[in-house]
Amino acid sequence: MLTDKGFDVAASMLTGRLEEGASLDDVITFLRDEGFGQIDSMKLLTHTAGLSLAEAKQAIDASPAWQDRRESNEALRRDLWEAAQAVVDTTDHAATAEPSTGHQPT
Repeated sequence: MLTDKGFDVAASMLTGRLEEGASLDDVITFLRDEGFGQIDSMKLLTHTAGLSLAEAKQAIDASPAWQDRRESNEALRRDLWEAAQAVVDTTDHAATAEPSTGHQPT
């Protein structure tokens, strides 16, 4: 994770690159080459390029610089979604089931 000072330095560099006419893909490639992760890159893009968080995420996901991670990211999102759905399904079932008294029927 970026420190406040590191964020300011990186944001300044990105602002300069964008003002010079660098494309979004060029900026994302620069960030990846410099060792920034996806989350820090998204934060920097929202700050320097004026993108929303959703737009920054989409730009990272679509970028050739992060192509090697795309499949694993999609698999992770799918697994998380399925796990969340399983919890919701279990919760819904528990909410509609008859409450247990803790006693065995006689």
